Amino acid sequence: MKTSHTLASAAVAALMVLAAGCTGGQSASTNGQTDKQDGHTAKANPEPVKLTLQPVGAGYLYEEDFQMMVAEPLKKKYPHITVEYVMPSKGTMIEDLVAAKTVPDILLYGIGNYTQYRDLGILTDITPTLTKMKIDTSRFKPWVLDNIKVDGKLYSLPYAMNTNAIYYNLDLFDKFGVAYPKDGMSWDDIIEVTKRLSRTDNGTAYKGFMYLNSYWVGYQLSLPFTDAAKKKSAINSDGWSRVFQMMKTIDTIPGNERGSPVADFYDKRILAMVGAYNLVPTLKQDKYQTLRWDVAGYPSFKEKPNIAPPVDLHQVTISNSTKHPEEAMLVVDLLTSEEVQLISARRTGRASPLANKKIEQELGAEMPLIKGKNVTSFFASQPAPNVVFANEDIAVQKSIDKFYKDYSSGSIDVNVLMQKIEEDANQAISVIKSK
Repeated sequence: MKTSHTLASAAVAALMVLAAGCTGGQSASTNGQTDKQDGHTAKANPEPVKLTLQPVGAGYLYEEDFQMMVAEPLKKKYPHITVEYVMPSKGTMIEDLVAAKTVPDILLYGIGNYTQYRDLGILTDITPTLTKMKIDTSRFKPWVLDNIKVDGKLYSLPYAMNTNAIYYNLDLFDKFGVAYPKDGMSWDDIIEVTKRLSRTDNGTAYKGFMYLNSYWVGYQLSLPFTDAAKKKSAINSDGWSRVFQMMKTIDTIPGNERGSPVADFYDKRILAMVGAYNLVPTLKQDKYQTLRWDVAGYPSFKEKPNIAPPVDLHQVTISNSTKHPEEAMLVVDLLTSEEVQLISARRTGRASPLANKKIEQELGAEMPLIKGKNVTSFFASQPAPNVVFANEDIAVQKSIDKFYKDYSSGSIDVNVLMQKIEEDANQAISVIKSK
C-alpha cells in the first residue's frame, strides 16, 4: 500500500483491561528513589519535558484527534510531558525540518513514506529502547510487526490501520433486487454480482463494481513492482499478467466501463460497490449523510481465500535526533496502548492494530455514521504481507496508469502491456538512479 492514504459494537469502555506498560498513573517516590510501574521505570518528581510531533499528513492524525489521543491522555498519565503538534506545510515539511536541524521528536507516517524517511536519515531501530523500557509488544496482532520490520529491524509501532473492504450502496441493491455482498466472496463472485448491477434504468447508467486504482489488486498477491536488487521493473511476470487480465474482465463488463470510483460512488451514486481502504473519513462529510451504505469483506482469489490487500499501517516512532528518547517512547507507547486505541476506535473510526477483539467490536461506537454497520467486515480478511516499498515503485505505477487503458480497450494484449510498462518504467528508474 502506498502513500497514504487513507482507511475499519459491543459495550466494553471502562471495564477493559488496560495494556501492561501503558495505563497506570505515575507515582512519586518520597525517598528520591525510582520505582517500577507498568513495566517502566518511573522517576520521582520528573523534570518537565517538551516534545514535538509531526504526522506526514493531516489525515494521519488530525489536530482534534491529536488532542484526544495524545494531549489529553498525557495530562492524566505523564503530566510532566507536553507535546507540540507540528502540521506539515510550506516551511515545515519534514525535509525542511531536517535541513533546519529541527526534526520532531515523534514522527507519524505510512508504509509508503518509509524510504523517504530512511533516506533523510531520521529513523532508528527502536528495538533496544523497547527492550530497555520493558515495553510489551505482544498486544499487537501477530502479523502486524512482521509487516513493518525491515531486515529484522523495527523502526516504529503501528497505531492505526487502513483496512480494506467493499463499500456498497444499499439503495442500488434494493432497487435491482440483488442480494447484498457478504464476507468471504471471491473475485469470481464479485464479477457475477457486477454483471447483475451494471445496467441502464430510466436513462441512468448504473455500474456494479470498481477497484480503487489500476494496480490495487496486485497488492493482494504481494506482487513487487520492482526488483530491489536490480533496481528495475518486476512487472513482467505471470502474477501481474493474471492481475491485469482480471482487471480487464471487470472493466469490460457491459455497462461497467471504468469511471471515477469516488465520484460515481459518493456523488453521482451510480456505482453499487467500490473496493477500497478506509472511506469513513470521507463519508463523515455532511453532504454524504443521505448515502445509505454498508460494508462487506474484501474479495479474494480462490487459492488465497480471505486474503485482502495489505493494509496501510499508520506508524509512530521517535526520531534518531530526539534529546528525550525515553519520554518520546512513552508517548509512542501511550498512543498504541489499549486505553488510547479504544478511544481511537470508538471516536475516530480508526481500525486498531492491536489483537484485542473488543476494540474491533467497538469500532465507531460513538460515531452515528457507523452505528449499525457491519464493522466486523473490516476485519473479515487477513491482509496479504506487505512488499517493502521503494522509491522506484512510483515510476512503475505511473507506467501502469499510462498504458493500462490501451490494454483494457483491446488495442494491445497483456504481453505487450507488460513490455511497455517495463520499458517505460526502467527509463524513469534510470533517471532516479542518476540523481
